[in-house]
Order: sequence, then C-alpha cells, then structure tokens
Amino acid sequence: MKITILGKYGPYPKSGGATTSYLVEEQGKKFLLDAGTGSLSRIQMICSLEEIDAVFLTHLHSDHCSDLFILRYALKKKKLPLFLPRTPEAEYRLLDACSCFDTTVLSDGMEIQMPDAEVKVSFCRTIHPVECYAAKFENGSRSFVFSGDSRYSEKLTAFCEGTDVLLCDSGFLSSQKDTGSLPHMYVKEAAETARKANVGKLLLTHINPIYEEEALLCEARERFENTQIVEEMKQYFI
Repeated sequence: MKITILGKYGPYPKSGGATTSYLVEEQGKKFLLDAGTGSLSRIQMICSLEEIDAVFLTHLHSDHCSDLFILRYALKKKKLPLFLPRTPEAEYRLLDACSCFDTTVLSDGMEIQMPDAEVKVSFCRTIHPVECYAAKFENGSRSFVFSGDSRYSEKLTAFCEGTDVLLCDSGFLSSQKDTGSLPHMYVKEAAETARKANVGKLLLTHINPIYEEEALLCEARERFENTQIVEEMKQYFI
C-alpha cells in the first residue's frame, strides 16, 4: 500500500499547507481518506478526480471534510462511494443529498471489503466531540491505522495492535493545560499508543501550526523512537 499525505494540519493549515487528507493506493485503486481544505488541489497533482474509487470520512469536522462539499461539482461521470458517519446531521444531509455520492453510514466495528482490490477497511469509534472513527486498512500482509481525531483511548490502542504503521492525531504538547475537554491526543499519548500497541512505525499528523515540529518530534521519541512527522505530498509505502 502507498499513502500520499495531501494535508497534515489541523484545525487549520499553515501558509501553503492543507488540512487532513490522505490518498491510499493499492492494486491500482485510489481511496481518499478525509478531504480537508486544499486536498482537491493536491490530489490532482497525482490523478484526476474521476480516478478516485472511494472516499472515507473519519468525521464531519471541516478540517477533515470541507473539500468534499465542492468535489460534487467535478464529478460528472460516476457515482462515488462515500463512507461517513451519520452525525452531525446537518453535514451528513448535505452530502447524502448529492447525487454524485453513494453514501454508506459507518458504525463501530464495521468492516468493508473493497471490490476489485484485496483491501479490507475496518472502523473503531474514537473519543471526540462529534461521531468519529479510526480506520484500519489491510491488504492481507500489511496494515496501517489512521486514528482520526481522538483523545487517548485503550480501545483505540487495542484496535492498533500490531499494525505496521500508525498515522496518529498529535494535537497537543504536554505543556498544553488539560481542562478535561481537549478533543485531541497529546503527542506523548500518540507515542504511548504506538508503544503499547507494538506498532512498527508512528507517523504524527493533524499538526497544529502553533507548535514547532521539532518539539513535537522530541516529545514523541521519548516514548517511541521510531517516530516521524509526516511531510505533505510525501509518499509512504506500507
């Protein structure tokens, strides 16, 4: 499997960047995993929009789905499979009403075998202010998990067990005061998830532009050495 990082920032991009979005490629199939701001411009550097075979949205916050609301203007020739949460209702209804999308509602524990590709995608509910799912892609021999947005969760850790690559929400440094309502993981918690789950490699994503990336990386490597911060438009082979 190959993952191209279309956007790595959240909740907003830095200058010249894009928010959360990834292109997953396997056996000639192209799957768009989240579609944050700037993702449609970036993906067209790789393929046409008509070449996308399916879209998966972990949740319906704008930094993960905003470009999907305009993708409908470009799709003229086919109905695109779209997998997404049922809530928030307003955002769901807007997307479900688009004739270009064939929508399927996600649920906790759901597994999807993609047609014409030996790829299974499974989902795990995370802890976030809105309905959100981590996604695991498996091709029979290799696997990776994208955490979506989440607070630290033992359930998510178990979902990640033994995966080759964990692409993980890394929203805060430990210096950020926790009032009990932070919607994302601390970087140290992302690293702890990787350590406990015995993953092969940790890739930090959902990077808040207010932080220096070196500080994020140093904090993560204190608990999990094989950690990198993703680079936009870089390809990672699983």
